[in-house]
Amino acid sequence: MISLAAGTVLDAGPAATLDAAAAAGYDAAGLRLAADTDRATATRLRRRAADQGLVLLDLEVVRLGPDRDLDEALRLLDLAVELGARYLLTVSGHPERAATLDQLATLVGAAHTTPVRVAVEFMRFTRIPTLADAVGLLDELDADPADAAVLVDALHLQRSGGSPADLAAVPGTRIGYVQVCDGPATGPADLDAVADEARHHRLAPGEGELPLRDLLARLPADLPVSVEVQSDRLAAELDPADRARRLLEATQRVLVTDPATTVPGQE
Repeated sequence: MISLAAGTVLDAGPAATLDAAAAAGYDAAGLRLAADTDRATATRLRRRAADQGLVLLDLEVVRLGPDRDLDEALRLLDLAVELGARYLLTVSGHPERAATLDQLATLVGAAHTTPVRVAVEFMRFTRIPTLADAVGLLDELDADPADAAVLVDALHLQRSGGSPADLAAVPGTRIGYVQVCDGPATGPADLDAVADEARHHRLAPGEGELPLRDLLARLPADLPVSVEVQSDRLAAELDPADRARRLLEATQRVLVTDPATTVPGQE
């Protein structure tokens, strides 16, 4: 399954994101909605996705932190359920690990009674900076893999000092899905610059030096692949539909390492 991440087309609204994903030939899409989005809007988006044959892979984004009300996270969980999304993307800005653990426990507990899994994303410039930190939180919570998983973003793995080899220490059930993009092998040293790169200067898969094929080879073959390329350059050059199409083609070229290999979602 290949999904169009909301971050790739942030200049498009939710409905336009679904339209771009369907027109380009994706299997799925992700959406970014505000917590105060009404249920009727979520229902319309769910129907629109279904009418176009799209899976709703994820809803983003829960931002845990001292300046955030946990009720906002729970409202986003409710929206994810209404949308039929498989994952609720979650990050944390809590200075104290204990606070992240406490709020994450509440969110994962609430997700237990739903079909939605909480997807914990690690990023070097957040308070869950590494793969080991994300896995450690879920392990400490003894979170059921059906309720919560780790989202592995290729750029964040590289910029946090990790490598595809690190996945060998992680049970497959702990990984929910993977986000792909590309970039230089070595990134900025400054955390603000790392965040800026992630939000504005990603490259299309295959255009940089990230070990994408190695990463994908170490993950389950049926793991969903989300294409997240936040790029000011591409946004200036291409409208959301054309951008989605070009990035799907780039991702498929990376996924097919052998001429006899079948591209996931294109059987």
